[in-house]
Amino acid sequence: MPFIVLAIGMLASYLPGLFPGGLGVSLSYLGWMVPLAGCGLVALLHQRRISFPLWLWLPWFLWVLVYLPFANADNALQRSVMLLTPLAVGAGFSTLQVDALLIEKFHLWLNRFFWIFMATAGISTGLLSTGQLNETSAFAAGAITASLLAAWYAARYAGGDRRALAYWAILAMVPVLATTRTGMVAVALTLPLTLAPLSMNKRLIAVAVLLVAGLLVFQSERVQAKMFFSGQGTLSDAVSGVVDLFSGEKAASGDFATSGRKSMNDVLVARLDQAYWFGHGANTTEAISLAIAGVTHPHNDWLRVRYEYGILGMLLFALTLLAQMRHTLRCFSRLRSSGAAIFLYVGAGAFIPMALFMSSDNVMLYAAWFGNLQFAMLGLGYAALRTAQRDGRQGATR
Repeated sequence: MPFIVLAIGMLASYLPGLFPGGLGVSLSYLGWMVPLAGCGLVALLHQRRISFPLWLWLPWFLWVLVYLPFANADNALQRSVMLLTPLAVGAGFSTLQVDALLIEKFHLWLNRFFWIFMATAGISTGLLSTGQLNETSAFAAGAITASLLAAWYAARYAGGDRRALAYWAILAMVPVLATTRTGMVAVALTLPLTLAPLSMNKRLIAVAVLLVAGLLVFQSERVQAKMFFSGQGTLSDAVSGVVDLFSGEKAASGDFATSGRKSMNDVLVARLDQAYWFGHGANTTEAISLAIAGVTHPHNDWLRVRYEYGILGMLLFALTLLAQMRHTLRCFSRLRSSGAAIFLYVGAGAFIPMALFMSSDNVMLYAAWFGNLQFAMLGLGYAALRTAQRDGRQGATR
């Protein structure tokens, strides 16, 4: 069941993009709801087989839960459930029995999903529907998914699959076509920073190639128009603009295009001290975001968590991410010789692009586009550890 509900969720998120007029978009909520219900049920029915470290996430889970009785903001319950959905997915997948057949099945399914994803990317950016790239793209969530898929193929390449590098290179073009700036950086970093065993020479070559490619992309007309109101600027101007955006300082030049993020950030930052320690409450950023930009989410998850759950809540979430990465890293050695190790490499390594996207997007709530698949991989990695430990015990008793 976990595979079926995850597949339904991912297809519900991306298949509507293949149809004209947004047909099926109204059903996109199935992207997170079906995996939540299906994997949650599996976890409840097989509690003794859960090997995902839910205890690591318990403090964050309780922190989010405690805010609900006091929540007055619209949609607070739904947003809170969406925040926690990947935990149910990870728990559900960690109950499975992992063998070579399942690993190959997962890889084949991702290969098939890759082409659905790329078709959606082509239509959403206009490349396949009109033959020309749209001036603005509605595929920001796609760039988030591209980073996770890229992390998977980077790990496959590190494991000796040379064709995986071609898949990775195609995925690296997705944020370029969609002109999502953070996405370009996040996807690019998945190769040199993969946690899978990759020689230092290959990592350095990747960095060199990506630097050259990055400079060429930065000088392109589309990216220049996205970066600067005047349509022209230098790398130094871009760096200064990013620093000013996140430091809260008034920009030395008003030419850096922030897509409305600075106005949103300024309002939220100005109110942080009003509820410094514990925040303003669940989903309180939505009304502000709607009033300023007409969108339901502020494009900064770190700031969102800081505003809604306070400095303590933000630190708790950050420490939980680090603890999960550390816990997973310590498990690598027990699966290093197994093909299932890729689930841990990718699941843990995906926190790197996630942390980047959190600074300029809504990856935490986009569970259907990132978190569910990431935690499914982590769950499979922990399931493989349970299987290896069981086989080891059985071998010792023979």
